[in-house]
Amino acid sequence: MKVSLERTDDGFGMLAKAGNHKLRLDNAEEFGGKDGGFRPMQLMLISLAGCSAIDIILLLKRGRHKIRSYHSEVVASRREEMPRIFNSIELVITIDTDASDAVLARAVELTKTKYCSAFAVLEASVPVDLKLQRASKSRV
Repeated sequence: MKVSLERTDDGFGMLAKAGNHKLRLDNAEEFGGKDGGFRPMQLMLISLAGCSAIDIILLLKRGRHKIRSYHSEVVASRREEMPRIFNSIELVITIDTDASDAVLARAVELTKTKYCSAFAVLEASVPVDLKLQRASKSRV
């Protein structure tokens, strides 16, 4: 795996490249940036949401389950002292699928314990609270 990062302005603007893909990074205006892209810590949370989504969707597809919708949201807080690492992370996944509760629970367990590298990296420093709910039902 290889990524590159290039400064694009006189502040904190950066362009990240990985393969054929590009992504802009920047800092908040309050810290001297132009708010022209993602912050690095936001990308860590996006990685958690994306990695978990890919795992769960892949596992459900392998089981030939229909996935009508999938949405996730990550809310995190950071400690005040430097380095400002996360001190809490909550990942809420809302899914509409024909998979049973047991199949969903197993997919979540596998993403947490076996497949999702982003989950493992983050959970090494802070517990990640993953909540799963059905789009049209109460929580699984």
